[in-house]
Amino acid sequence: MISEFKFFSELNFFLKNNESFVVYKKPSHNKIVFHQGDVISGQIDDIDNNRGFLFMPFDLNKDGYFLKPKITTETKFHLKVNNKRTNEISIKEFSSKKSSYIKFINETIDNIHSSELEKVVCSSVFNVKLNSESCIEYFKKLIQLNHDAFCYLFYHPDTGVWIGASPEKLLNLNSNVVTTFALAATKKDMNQSWTDKEFREQKIVEEQIVTDLKGVCTNIERGALQTVKAGNLFHLKSVIKAQTKKSSSDLIKLLHPTPAIAGTPKNEAISYINKMENYNRSFYTGFMGLFEKNSCDIYVNIRCAKIVNDNLTVYVGGGITKDSNASDEWSEIVNKSQTMLGVFHSR
Repeated sequence: MISEFKFFSELNFFLKNNESFVVYKKPSHNKIVFHQGDVISGQIDDIDNNRGFLFMPFDLNKDGYFLKPKITTETKFHLKVNNKRTNEISIKEFSSKKSSYIKFINETIDNIHSSELEKVVCSSVFNVKLNSESCIEYFKKLIQLNHDAFCYLFYHPDTGVWIGASPEKLLNLNSNVVTTFALAATKKDMNQSWTDKEFREQKIVEEQIVTDLKGVCTNIERGALQTVKAGNLFHLKSVIKAQTKKSSSDLIKLLHPTPAIAGTPKNEAISYINKMENYNRSFYTGFMGLFEKNSCDIYVNIRCAKIVNDNLTVYVGGGITKDSNASDEWSEIVNKSQTMLGVFHSR
């Protein structure tokens, strides 16, 4: 383990020299890990027998990246307990995109009422000009503000910098034991009561995950429903555990995308997203983490942003059901955007 100063100096060196790397901190851990090495471009089946860090897009048919570490360094993370979030940040695109997003949600609610769709996750992007701070400084802010999330910064010359603080684990596989989360619903105030719509939204995710696992797992157990904090927001979560003999890639292909980031029924929801969303999700709602054939620790790539030169793209979305209210859904994605906007806002 090296000093924090040396650790971040090395990150800056690799970034300036356009060398691919990933740096990450696991939820509530006090260790930051850096990997640099060779990168394979391909789909999940192309890397099945390798060991390293996976960074894959929402669409499983599109290529992602797999980094095989040559250099690994670590440093200790010091949480500044008095580090306060800024007040809510507003950007120009909030006003310009509000009406079109609300229209999109109302159309989606109508489609749910008139089709087999039960839930669809609708998303959008906000574009912002960056100030002159380095990406490494942004990562430092990110981990201070999101200690309870999986925080990462991934760089590849072909895609630029991706940075995020994910509250959602897709899959952990260890000694044939599968652990996954059913995470859904959002509120800003801990004292605000959960509604039936939000309980239903979380239950849809849980039921689909259990259904997906039944064919390849035994001893499936569901944990108690709980409220968890992620940055400045709160969510409903249950933990699901099971026994399996399947490989990491088999389980990932089975679970991804969960109803928490696509919807249900899965294929119909994916088709709707591909048809109706007016942009390419790319690595947003994809997945990333440590991977090898018979063990993995993988997270869903939400609460994330992409940086190319001085342009920042923030990705946000929310689950829509027949009981959704379009104005409330707009407020939800604005609230979710604060996780990343707060990192890039000058203080």
